[in-house]
Amino acid sequence: MGLEKIVYFDYAAIATFGLLIISCAVRKMMKGHLNRDFFILVLIGFISAFADVVAINLDSLGYGFTIAKYIFHSLYLFFHCATLPYYLIYIIDLTGTRHLTLDKPAYPILVFIPIELEAFVLVLNAVTHYVFYFNEQGDYVRGPLFVVNYIVALFYMVMCIYHIFRYRKALLKGNFFSIFALFPVIGTAMIVQYLMPKLVVEMFACSICYLYIAMIVMRPEEMTDTETGFMKMSIYSSRLRRSVYTKATFSIIMINVSNFRALQKSLGYRASNELLNMIADKLQEIGKSKHLKIIDYYHLGEGKFRITVHSTERPILLQTAKDIQKELTEGFLFRGVEISILANVCIVHWPEDISDADNMMLFGRQFEEIPYRNEVLFAKEIIRQTNFDIIKSIDSIIDEALAEHRFEVYYQPIYSVENKRFTAAEALLRLKTEKYGFISPEIFIPAAERSGAIHRIGRYVLEEVCNFIAENSWKELGLAYIDVNLSAVQCLEKNLAHEISEILYKHHVKPEQINLEITETAASFGQHEMIANIENLSARGFMFSLDDYGTGYSNISRAVNMPLSVIKLDKSITKIEKNTKLYSIGENTVRMIKDMNMQIVVEGIEDERTLQLFEDMGCDYIQGFYFSKPLPKQEFIEFIKKNKGIEPTGKNYEEPVNA
Repeated sequence: MGLEKIVYFDYAAIATFGLLIISCAVRKMMKGHLNRDFFILVLIGFISAFADVVAINLDSLGYGFTIAKYIFHSLYLFFHCATLPYYLIYIIDLTGTRHLTLDKPAYPILVFIPIELEAFVLVLNAVTHYVFYFNEQGDYVRGPLFVVNYIVALFYMVMCIYHIFRYRKALLKGNFFSIFALFPVIGTAMIVQYLMPKLVVEMFACSICYLYIAMIVMRPEEMTDTETGFMKMSIYSSRLRRSVYTKATFSIIMINVSNFRALQKSLGYRASNELLNMIADKLQEIGKSKHLKIIDYYHLGEGKFRITVHSTERPILLQTAKDIQKELTEGFLFRGVEISILANVCIVHWPEDISDADNMMLFGRQFEEIPYRNEVLFAKEIIRQTNFDIIKSIDSIIDEALAEHRFEVYYQPIYSVENKRFTAAEALLRLKTEKYGFISPEIFIPAAERSGAIHRIGRYVLEEVCNFIAENSWKELGLAYIDVNLSAVQCLEKNLAHEISEILYKHHVKPEQINLEITETAASFGQHEMIANIENLSARGFMFSLDDYGTGYSNISRAVNMPLSVIKLDKSITKIEKNTKLYSIGENTVRMIKDMNMQIVVEGIEDERTLQLFEDMGCDYIQGFYFSKPLPKQEFIEFIKKNKGIEPTGKNYEEPVNA
């Protein structure tokens, strides 16, 4: 009888591998290349440890069971050696370099020759006994070629280490050490077991390393969406950034369930999560039916799915996208009932269409705003038809505009119905660049709010307005005040009242000469800081108006509970001439506001007939293109001087030159 081996470490390894397999299944770590790689890696470890335990127990029985011994010892050696080449595959997918390695025709052939040779030698071992054999007493004996196992393992260890160092920048922060730590641990265990065959520790060391990787690298709670089992937005974003470094080429099928929020509201949270899971299963089903080379599936939240597809699949990509839209849109069966899923689908080719991770995420937000279309969209067409080139550069455009004073304040006159003349104006910001010309405030204002530049912009506008009011030219116009817009973000500024007062004090401007406008959307936020700012400014003598009233967030209780003196009706309400229902809404809205002793400004008046209708309703002020578009300061001054005291009958007002 040979020496008795200590197998307790193998039993611990089997238990650890088993728990990892169960964990992968329970935590939905089965979808996507990387999850499958790790699962197979754990499965190989489990088979190796199990085969080793069976083989050692058969050895302990002494003479006999020779065929079974050969089978289980061979299984252990093969799967144990297969661990490192499959770990190499795992590292390749972790670094996103499959297109640089496994997808190359020669790479798999050259790299996997050693493990194929190992398998061949093990098959012949039953005849040659070069790797291992059993003596007359039935004891396990290593043959002269047993060292081949270690040479093969060493070869793959070197390959893995080389790949980790070669593409270390493609690893997520903190993953380098976690992936590399396996080698000194496994290497030490191999040396110990080679020198001390009685101590079976290799598989236990391997299981501990996998457990560490599962906790530190895989992190399913952070990587995997619990509802769908797909990768999360953070992984999608980080892999896009990695693709820039690795120069990967692939396509993305973007799927947005446009009506998901409505479905979630009607179905409830739990049912809508069940629906997401069904959609995810359907997407995988379509991918498999097309035999599509899927790189990975992602769910970014709220019904936004992304599928990254190998670049070789482009010929069938359009038909696949059409099938996805058709399957989801044309009657999706949920809990025995057909529900309508409006799935917007778009194809993006990386990096031809978009080659930057930030711009890709920005394009995703822009894609969300596109209304449902019953056709597959292409990113290149959306980019061509929209202002995407401006949007992706807007932060740097804003910074340059602030640094180089490219922003300009325009003024739109406000007509007083009672006084029959212009008594005020609204300050409106304009941005003109050499490359893009005029950029709409609808683009640069939201971007400035996101980046925080809105605070500098707000101060700039107020400085310009106060500087204008302080000039002699302003005094000659006979205007009472200028409307200045405050964004929702500005209203949350802690020292807003102090900063505004400081600017006015510097220019010797009175608070009553500035009317601060807040949008109805901003007013709907109702944060404590915003209310405190408004009350503080009101106490200092500033007037407030509620802008864009009637844009969908209307709640008259806000107007009652805030220190407002003016309500500005949104231009959407002005289309009343041929719409009797809208006319009734406008008429009753005006009556209600007047009953609260507030003044009314009507925006967006473009013709004399509409002007007359709102005058008859009792509105106080009129603003719109009928009188003038927003004008640069000097043109505005000339316009007011030229049109003092002229009543709006016929075409009394010259068309302004600039928009």
